[in-house]
Amino acid sequence: MTKDDAKSGTAPCALFVDDEASVLAGVALTMRHRDYRIVTAGSGPEALKILDREPVSVVVSDENMPVMSGTTFLSKVRHEHPRVVRMILSGSMDPHSISRAVNEAGVFRYLLKPCSPEDLRLAVDQAIEAHAGYQTAPEQKITRITVDEGLGGLSMAMQPIYGSRNGRLFGHEALLRLPEYPHATVEDLLDEAARQDRLWELERAIRGAVADRMWERPADSRMFVNLHPNSLLDPQLYTAADPLAPYAPVVVLEITERGSLEDVENLPERVSALRVLGYQVAIDDMGSGYSGLTAFTTILPDYVKFDRELIRAMHTTPAKRKLVSSIAQVCRELHIGTIAEGIENEQELAAAKAIGCTMVQGYLLGRPHAEFRQGQAEDGTE
Repeated sequence: MTKDDAKSGTAPCALFVDDEASVLAGVALTMRHRDYRIVTAGSGPEALKILDREPVSVVVSDENMPVMSGTTFLSKVRHEHPRVVRMILSGSMDPHSISRAVNEAGVFRYLLKPCSPEDLRLAVDQAIEAHAGYQTAPEQKITRITVDEGLGGLSMAMQPIYGSRNGRLFGHEALLRLPEYPHATVEDLLDEAARQDRLWELERAIRGAVADRMWERPADSRMFVNLHPNSLLDPQLYTAADPLAPYAPVVVLEITERGSLEDVENLPERVSALRVLGYQVAIDDMGSGYSGLTAFTTILPDYVKFDRELIRAMHTTPAKRKLVSSIAQVCRELHIGTIAEGIENEQELAAAKAIGCTMVQGYLLGRPHAEFRQGQAEDGTE
């Protein structure tokens, strides 16, 4: 490969993602004269758009970025562009962050700042070589769990949601778990079900598993149940035959971002039909992807759940705090409840309260558990 190839755009491409312009400028200087193209992006969402429109061999992302962390971004890349080699560049040796980067994002290298120019060039060179190997190898789909295995091993864990001001229990989110298949994730199962066109079958079974537990829930509490956008097309959801139909007045259907709402025909009418049955609707992971605001204005949900990456370290990140505060203000004016999820410490809890989130959820207040938690939040907030 020649340097003319690199200039012409036929060479491999390395994409660097960092929210600091000065860092990207330094990277461009460090990586000049390589036999591959260098492109840059200031955020995860911007980088995802680049990946959608042009071939990229390697992505190197900063970990600590507003709106979407490096690990969250690279996890999306892993699912949407699995042949792209992924690397993290971070100033943190936090074991939890490293574990997430390896297990969720499947990173090729975890580089520590400050990283010398020589080490950075060597790591990217090796990643480019690895990508070339992936390109020549036949693509294989690794099936970590089959749909039938998943259907036979469904288990639900319940995570409590509390009022932010009085600390009283408001409801629980039902979270799918696969205890018999520790090598597989819920995402693996959903992806496999979608690939086999069995998503409706799987989500009907999940709703059935939740319905079987409804009698256990504390009185006057709501149940939040995740719903793939594709399941909005399932005709059973709108009938009395659905397992959750008898409990609709206390069920909140959480529409996730695992699929595109653009593919759902007559979306406002479908949401209206669910409300006629008694369901309420929430938008999950607000702020994590491009479609959140569009979904918000189209659906006008009963609740908005802020993505945990927005809530994480919000007290030390003005951009996150301002974004969440602005959306929370709009929700108050429209009488829409707001839920800050992913609360892991007292500072995040205080920040969520200060900007007016009406409810809170996270490990600080209660981890997902096989049994329903009742009563006050664990921090004793009144």
